[in-house]
Amino acid sequence: MIEKHSGQQQIVCECGESQSRTYQTDEFDVMVSDARREGFVIVKVAGQWQHTCQDCARPARAQRRML
Repeated sequence: MIEKHSGQQQIVCECGESQSRTYQTDEFDVMVSDARREGFVIVKVAGQWQHTCQDCARPARAQRRML
């Protein structure tokens, strides 16, 4: 999810893990790029964007390799 506070925003996983910094609203593309660099997996599922941190995404990645 994307949390917004006082004109700043950051990507946060459902587990509560968040990006290392916050961004101005006009820095959306930079925010997404940085999140991916930090290991976040960002995908659209059933029309909704999901933002998953590296630790939470790891089990899903391992399962996909096994299939």
